Amino acid sequence: QKPVRPSKVLNMILGIIFGVFSGGFIAFIIEYFDNTIKSIDQIERRGIHILAIIPAIKQNKKNHKSRKYLSKMPDVDKLQRRLITTEDPKSPISEAYRGLRTSMMYNSSNKKCSVILASSSGPGEGKTTTIANTAITYANLDKKTLLIDADLRKPVIHNVFKLDKTPGLTSYLSGDSDI
Repeated sequence: QKPVRPSKVLNMILGIIFGVFSGGFIAFIIEYFDNTIKSIDQIERRGIHILAIIPAIKQNKKNHKSRKYLSKMPDVDKLQRRLITTEDPKSPISEAYRGLRTSMMYNSSNKKCSVILASSSGPGEGKTTTIANTAITYANLDKKTLLIDADLRKPVIHNVFKLDKTPGLTSYLSGDSDI
């Protein structure tokens, strides 16, 4: 008996069909189990109240000296945080921070709120910039405002406000401080 030879055309057609269906199935599974929020509409559909939308703070790229300096030190570019509410109090970004403050003050669920915590899952998402600018907007209303940087690994609030970091939160908690 002669051995049966595989049909190249049939194998190619079956391979294409299997590839398209398995690729489509994998794409469907990934999309089905993806629960990340990609738009404001998805937030509102989940019944979550949006307090404010803060536009991104862009760097001044016109200054050639600063661009040259930042190219030598790429970490400075990542760590740059701006106090836009004091630098340019009439900008739309400053107005957005004031809107955030007003939303937090008058939100029905926060009537007796005296503590605000800013947190996120990763670095570089704007926690420091947001909380520093929000604290300034509260202080501008003559409200008692205490900003505590509780990041014990990489604190940066002292850099933003150009303050000495000692004594810090760790010194206070361990009893080494005269505060």
